[in-house]
Amino acid sequence: MSQRFITPAKLFGPRFPDSNPRPQWDAAVICFRDPTGSRLVVEELGGAPWGRKVFWGIDETPALPRVFEATVAGRKVGIVTHCIWGGPQASILVEELAELGVRDILGFGAAGSFDPTLPQGTQLVACVAPATDGTSRQYGSGPFLPDPSLLALADGAEPVAVATVDAVYRETPDLVAAWRALGTQVVNMESAPFYAAASACGVRALWLGQVSDMLLDTWHDWHFDRQEMTRATVARCHSILERLPA
Repeated sequence: MSQRFITPAKLFGPRFPDSNPRPQWDAAVICFRDPTGSRLVVEELGGAPWGRKVFWGIDETPALPRVFEATVAGRKVGIVTHCIWGGPQASILVEELAELGVRDILGFGAAGSFDPTLPQGTQLVACVAPATDGTSRQYGSGPFLPDPSLLALADGAEPVAVATVDAVYRETPDLVAAWRALGTQVVNMESAPFYAAASACGVRALWLGQVSDMLLDTWHDWHFDRQEMTRATVARCHSILERLPA
């Protein structure tokens, strides 16, 4: 790899002086969800606010903690919440978590389905993600894959191929047709760069979620009560964290 101008290692020195020690996490969950979905993960895992700055662009305040720590099956788990800004944020967080020594990262999110056999509420696991976005192409041509040992733990979730979009307000029937031609069934903003960065950094990663909206003849939106389907995904995340391979 050619020399990079900016790396997590170069930034972590001033970010973590003696007064702000680095977290010591074995695993992490990145919540690619809004505050409501993120809160359910924190509650399920029993997370407590970390209380100090850890990540690029994520600032902590007592009134709005964003980063939490939990203990699951004897492992320290970092939880990063409210991560809704897609590819660049996903890749930055994975690279910084890898620099912290985290070896297993779960992504928790939602996706829009353009496959009528995958209706709203379907529990998903991303088994392949082509490079349909700008960020993942910085890592390679794709397609990008989850860690097989983590994928084997995703009991009960539907394996899907995921397209990644940068501009949600520019999704069109023609774009959906192009995604279908690649063999994908759902779309979100983070799966390809999430897997791409994990592969580049040598960490194990797995994206889990549910179908939140439908992109068929019309848009069937996400403005309905999704708490129960979200709890099902959160419970699956918890179960995987309890069974992480050595």
